[in-house]
This record gives sequence, structure tokens and C-alpha cells, in this order.
Amino acid sequence: NYQTQVQNLIATDSPPEGVVFEVVNRDEHYLDWAMPEVERIVKLLREKFPQLDVAVVTHGSEQFALTKQNLGGNAALSNSLDSLLDSNVPVHVCGTFAEWKGVAPEEFSELVNVAAAGPAQINDYRSLGYVRIRIDKQSR
Repeated sequence: NYQTQVQNLIATDSPPEGVVFEVVNRDEHYLDWAMPEVERIVKLLREKFPQLDVAVVTHGSEQFALTKQNLGGNAALSNSLDSLLDSNVPVHVCGTFAEWKGVAPEEFSELVNVAAAGPAQINDYRSLGYVRIRIDKQSR
């Protein structure tokens, strides 16, 4: 589970090249829980490794919470997004899945990066030596 992965990373002497958090869920409100959880973990990891590169890729139904329309009515999620960006943590959504659901890239907040494909974006990070951590409520 992700908490074990985080503890194992903190227990090591040298950090990976970076960490990419994968968030994928059918629940449109999942980011209300997942983004603050990622914020919490980023703080923990950076206490040990201050220069650690971190990114977030969200590529399920939850990503639609990051459209301009939905984010405008969700101050808590908006604050989490701002906090991650202020911590130099880019947040990516999946353009392919959005297209399948009829959501144009322009509909997302300008604060997020619309990747061509979420899984490909994760693989790009992994090829750079990033460790993938899947944020999954069931494995808490």
C-alpha cells in the first residue's frame, strides 16, 4: 500500500530521482480526499529529502474536479492545488480520458497540465527514475 511505500522511502538514505503520485478513481469527489493526502505526504518526504522532485498524475473520473467550473465551487480543493503548485509539484490530468468524456483541454484549470495520456505521463516520469506511488483510499 502507499503508506508502506512512503515509510520505506523515508527509511532510505538516498532519495529516488523523484516521486510521481498516481490518482485514479471513478469517484468524482475523490480528489477532495486525495489531494490533501498528497500534500501531507509531500511534506513528510521533503522533511527527509528537501530537494525531492514530485509530480501528480490524475487520470480517472476524479480529474474532472479540476475543470474551471468544478474547481470554482470547491475552495478546499482549489487551496490544495495551489499549495501543491507553490511547492513545485506539477499536477497533470489525462487528455485522452477527458476527450473520451467530451471535456476539452481548455475546460481544465490553467493551473493543471493536460497530458496527452495519464499513463504515458507516469511512464515518462518512471523512465526518469521516479518512483510511482498510487494513492488509493482502500489501501490506507
